Amino acid sequence: VRRPGFGPSLYESVGAAIMADNAVIAGQCLDAALTIILEKEPELARLDSVAGDGDHGAGMARGFRAAVTVERAGTAGQVCMNAGMAFSNAAGGASGALVGTLIMTIGSGLQGEDLDAAKVHAALSSGYEAICKLGKAEVGDKTMLDTLDPFIKAYGEAAAAGASITGAWQQALPAAEAGMESTKDMISKRGRSAALKEKSRGTHDPGATSMYHILVAVGGVLQQECPD
Repeated sequence: VRRPGFGPSLYESVGAAIMADNAVIAGQCLDAALTIILEKEPELARLDSVAGDGDHGAGMARGFRAAVTVERAGTAGQVCMNAGMAFSNAAGGASGALVGTLIMTIGSGLQGEDLDAAKVHAALSSGYEAICKLGKAEVGDKTMLDTLDPFIKAYGEAAAAGASITGAWQQALPAAEAGMESTKDMISKRGRSAALKEKSRGTHDPGATSMYHILVAVGGVLQQECPD
């Protein structure tokens, strides 16, 4: 409640500071994602060239270059929602739509000043469900879902056990890595690579790989900015 003549209450001031901090951290996560994607772009191009046109890394880089330019004010959720829209518009293609939707949907779940591991898990889960519906894929189809699904499940387990946002993220990364690694032995069932059938086996999925690198990059920011 704001009292006439006294300016914002202490509660309002603290809440605004927390939201600003969260928004800044969200922006730093976007910066870190761009950095790792630029570093891994040749690897992602190589993986995508097996069955696609080799532009996965370039598309992801375009998306994150646009995402990092959004205004970093308000809440972490608002930053992510704006970044997701910018990503989708710039990246193009199926990956652009999927990753953009993922970021936007996660952002819609991160509104408000109070963020904890349970709220982050709910936002991640909503984002996952949104791209499952959009892409009409499921775990085992050799897509980014094979990285995201085990990560989000492990994150939820850690959050339920009382881990912090940062702690749960770190605990879930090995599951994400295992999921990404599992795509090497899968037969692709979505996208251009699905036409290769058995020939798609033996190479990691580029979407699963880029998603793993992004999760690692975000985890690095959380460890630095929100240590346990």
